[in-house]
Amino acid sequence: MPGETPLPALDPMPIPGPPWLFHLLWLVTFAVHVVGVDVVLGSSILGTIASLEKDRAFGRPVAKLFAEVNTWAISLTITFGIAPLLFLQVLYGRLFYSATVILAPAWLGLLVLLMAAYYLAYAAKYRLRAGKGAALPFALSALLFLAITVIQVVVHLLSVQPGRWAAALANPWTAFADPAVLPRSLHFVLAGVTLGGILLAWLAVRRPPAQDERAAASARAAFGVKIALLATLLQLVVGLWLTISIPREVLLGLMRGGAATMIPFTLAIACGFGLLVFLARVRDPLADRSSVRHALELFALAMLLMLVTRHQLRDLYVTAAGAAAKPATAAQWGVFTLFLVSFVACLALSVVALRRAAKDRPAPGEATA
Repeated sequence: MPGETPLPALDPMPIPGPPWLFHLLWLVTFAVHVVGVDVVLGSSILGTIASLEKDRAFGRPVAKLFAEVNTWAISLTITFGIAPLLFLQVLYGRLFYSATVILAPAWLGLLVLLMAAYYLAYAAKYRLRAGKGAALPFALSALLFLAITVIQVVVHLLSVQPGRWAAALANPWTAFADPAVLPRSLHFVLAGVTLGGILLAWLAVRRPPAQDERAAASARAAFGVKIALLATLLQLVVGLWLTISIPREVLLGLMRGGAATMIPFTLAIACGFGLLVFLARVRDPLADRSSVRHALELFALAMLLMLVTRHQLRDLYVTAAGAAAKPATAAQWGVFTLFLVSFVACLALSVVALRRAAKDRPAPGEATA
């Protein structure tokens, strides 16, 4: 029971602003981070599939694309994961860090897995550049990223359910037995595969290809659309599974939350069905570029709405556990302004760098950087 669970004391130091501001900042920064997470997961899994493709004329260019994408996506994802982690500390630090201490071997091991996956992504990239196969490093990298996803999900679920801490302290493996672990993990993984498929299709059709490249571009786009369509279909099933895996009192809190909780949740589901429609109607991606673009837009909107629902569920979990608390506040607007300017500047520079990386190509005979 919540009353029997010893909770760490609330930090007596006041937070440097109103709580609503840190909730908003967490949502914005975590959304940026999750885009990177989805790209990394999708690139790792689809890169593995492409590396195993028997048609090397099709599979190798696709695998090479995802290998190139992954090497910068991983570093940006890690970098943009710092800000939401700090805001999480401000809002839920005593719960989150308690969970990481209880699962310390898995949480610290996550860093080892991340470094290994990063190096394997580079190994895949350089093997493809050398004209060699990259299925093994791609597959190992994908498996490590899947393991990282599961660890993150387990830590999150344990942090919002302090009533399970005693059992996890006695046997940490019980934390992995939470019925929501598998559907939550699959929810993230399928989102990554969907985004990877749509991005592959969009990159193939965003500009009209030359006549001699139309067949290859059409094949890549069709592959991306089919993968995204299959992942979206599975996501609808997993979404239902995830919903029924939520504890009854938390789910009832979501349903009884009125417009504040039900509008984002309902719109996210509607976006999922809309995404399915746009993907299903694509017969010729080169001739129907607008449907591919709309699919990408709907995915982005659905992701944002689901992040809002996820954050609301976190508060409902904490409230149901009797662990909700209102921290003292002492606004520091100067520090906030400095952070905001720095964050926006770094985000803008990252966008510019990505655009340059996508557009710039070495001239004939020019050495690559």
